[in-house]
Formats: sequence, structure tokens, C-alpha cells
Amino acid sequence: MTIERRIAAVEGSLTPTELVVAWLTEAHVHGGVDALVRATLAEENFVPPLNRLGHAASDAARTRTKGKPRDEVDRASDQAVRETFFRFHIAMRINTVCHDILDRELLLTALYSTRMGLLLRESEDGANPHYLQEVEQVRDLVILSLRSFRAVGAAREEVERRYLAGHPALFPDDGARWTGQLETSETLEAAVTRLAGAEGVPDALQPPEAFAARVASYVADFVEPAKVAALEDLDDGHRALAIATSWLRGRMQPAEDGNSKINA
Repeated sequence: MTIERRIAAVEGSLTPTELVVAWLTEAHVHGGVDALVRATLAEENFVPPLNRLGHAASDAARTRTKGKPRDEVDRASDQAVRETFFRFHIAMRINTVCHDILDRELLLTALYSTRMGLLLRESEDGANPHYLQEVEQVRDLVILSLRSFRAVGAAREEVERRYLAGHPALFPDDGARWTGQLETSETLEAAVTRLAGAEGVPDALQPPEAFAARVASYVADFVEPAKVAALEDLDDGHRALAIATSWLRGRMQPAEDGNSKINA
């Protein structure tokens, strides 16, 4: 039996979650999305991963329902393909959104660090009459930015638990960047909080319910577009439109802590 047939035989027994997790494990070997795309396009017999996963999901469902009535087999096949497409799009959306969030957090950290350095200089010469107000403003912005960054991370982990059996969707390169950026952002928050405390600035308010609401909002921002993409792949435009409309209406509602949601 050839390697290709062995792989097909294994994939033919996997659930939608197991199929997508197996593909992620294989894809993560490349380190990042760009490297994966280059390697995949260089293959002589290139097959889009969604095509391969869809066929494997259908075959596995038909195998599991062998001997059942034809309508039942077809329904099981359609459901397996839909669930597989959805999980594939979940994984890709996580990577796209988190990559953009990483770039944004990097820029914000640089901006706030620069402003903090200027404030430290101004504290020495006393030339800024609004010094304390600006220290409070920078501290609050840093706290809000880090809270948002943590909420995205918590939402990503929740989605991975629900739909990918806890397997990380983020490619290793960005996974390492995420860990490093979180440490940098936490270090900046600690520094600006110490500065504010030393200057007698009142403590910032951090209602815990706002964080939970933001995590739930980010979960929806990962999940709902993936549902829409999967249905569009299956030419189910009416259901895709209904889901997209509902999701967009939710995004138009202001977040409880005053921050904007994921812009992706």
C-alpha cells in the first residue's frame, strides 16, 4: 500500500475535529502561514487543503454510516463536511486575527513606552502642568490595551477547546511572538502602574465582568465568520447571510468597557 493510500485510510476514519487537528499538526511543521503557503504551492500535485479535508470527511462519514438508508448517509456526509470546513476556517481565522492583533499590540507598546519615557523626563523639570493627568491617561490606556490582548488570548483558547480538542491553532512563529509580546506588555503595565502609584494617581477601576464580556465577544468574532465562510463554501448563501447579519449587529453594540472589538 502506498503512503498516499495509507494516509487516506487513516483520514477516512477520523472525525471532523480529528481531521483538522491532524492537518494543523502537519501544517505547523512549517512554522508560519507564509512558509506553509510557499511549500504547498511548490508541490507538484497540489491539492487545496479544504478539498482534501472535505473528501476525507465525507468518506469517513459514509464509512461510519455504511448500511444505513441513502438519505441518512448523505446527511451524515454533508454534516461532516460542514463541520470540517467550519473548523478549518476557525483555525485560519484565529491565525489571521491574532497576527493582526500582535502587530497592533506591538505598535501600541512602542507608543506607550515612548510616551512614558517623555513623562519621566517631564517629571524632572516640572514643565508640564498636566503631568499627573497624562500619567493617569497613559496608565489607563496601557491597562485597557493589555486587558484586550489577554481577552483575545482567552477567547482563542476557549475556541480551541470547543472546536479543536484544545489543539493550538496559532502557528508556532506567531505563538512564540504572542508569548513574548504578552511579557512585554505586562512589563510595561507594571512599570507605568508603579509610576502612577509613586505620583499618587488614584488606582484604575477594572470591573471583572467587563473582561468576561469581552472574551465572549471575541469568541463570537472568531466563530461566526468561520460559520459564514463554511456555508459560503457549500453554496448555502441564505444561511451565511443570516449568520453574518446577526454577527455584524452584535459588533455594532458598544463593548461594556468602552473599547472597540476586534477589527478584522
